[in-house]
Amino acid sequence: MSGRKHFRELLGLPHAKAMVAWSLLGRLPLGMTPIALLFLVRGEGHGYGAAGIVVALHAVAVGIGAPIAGRHVDRAGPAPVLRMRAIAYPALIGAVVVLAVLDASIVAVGAAAALAGLALPPLSSTVRIVWPRIAPGGLRSSAYALEASLQEIFFVGGPLLAAGLAAVEPAAAVAAVGIASCVGTSATARLPPVRTTPASRATGAGLLGALGSPGVRTVVLYAAAIGVGFGAVELAMPAFAEDRGARELGGIALACFSAGSLLGGLAAGMRPPRSDLRRFIGGGVVLAAALLGLQLAVSMPTLYVLSFLAGLPIAPTIGALYALIDRSARAGTAAEAFAWFGTAVSMGIATGSATGGALVDERGVRWAFGFGAAAAFAGAFLAWVRRGTLRASSPVGAEEAEPASTLLTERT
Repeated sequence: MSGRKHFRELLGLPHAKAMVAWSLLGRLPLGMTPIALLFLVRGEGHGYGAAGIVVALHAVAVGIGAPIAGRHVDRAGPAPVLRMRAIAYPALIGAVVVLAVLDASIVAVGAAAALAGLALPPLSSTVRIVWPRIAPGGLRSSAYALEASLQEIFFVGGPLLAAGLAAVEPAAAVAAVGIASCVGTSATARLPPVRTTPASRATGAGLLGALGSPGVRTVVLYAAAIGVGFGAVELAMPAFAEDRGARELGGIALACFSAGSLLGGLAAGMRPPRSDLRRFIGGGVVLAAALLGLQLAVSMPTLYVLSFLAGLPIAPTIGALYALIDRSARAGTAAEAFAWFGTAVSMGIATGSATGGALVDERGVRWAFGFGAAAAFAGAFLAWVRRGTLRASSPVGAEEAEPASTLLTERT
């Protein structure tokens, strides 16, 4: 099998298309919420400083809550966790709207936004542990490559949708966040592969949980480093455009970056790797080199081309990493392990954005591009040094949990 046949067979499997569609809808809030909250707070007469605090509180809470939610999925199974949070998250987002419209203090609005972030449904973790139940054998790599690629849809489409709704009514954008989350999460929870996925362990996994696996710790280190790289270069792109008198065109460069990732992931899914580890290590080096190539930009058109090229290795590298997480996580901790990956990337992006901004102010745009590439090279080097940890990991306890592959084989 080669080329598009991989995706045709993958999406032809029972419930595959439905899981892709509903989980994408449920994850639109990941891209929509920052812009929606910004416009809501500004629309109620508060300044950008207050709006930034609310957005930051929500983002930090999402990062903290994701591993907690992942641990709940491992202990209870995905369906009950999704059903509960399909109600809790929209209710808390609705509370943010009510408090803002009633002119409550920014402290109250920020607190509600933080609680909402903690309650975000763990759709990404769920999808990544359910794909192996749907996609057997070699199709698993295609599934993970597709998952890595389609993230660009909600990270690009989400902000555009939120901005469009906010232009009509700021509260409508936040309300749409809650509706998308409720409908997408509820529908995903009802899918048979999700509904029948069991809890992967019956007892605790210790204080460290998924981080007890050396392989997961390697993943977190790499994710944090590459997040720093993304944060720095994504901030530097609009700054590059502003230096040329066209700040608004910086968004096109970011769109090219995402488009490259989407296309690269789809291409990678058509050709599953013989070795996920080799694709990950090689992809990490190519990605770092591609970010360094942004230094060659001399005009907006060249930045667009270089941004697209820099995006191409992202989804293939991350897709291979998903497969390695699945293989390296301690039995009974896979959902939490996937959540730690997302948290590390998010925290890295925040750090990279702050550092990149300081470098732009003090040294110039090219220093920010260079810093982003250096962070990516550091991540690739750490991954290569610790590559031996990215192997199948032992279970939490022989009596307490079985390897995920065993559970899946018995129940499918």
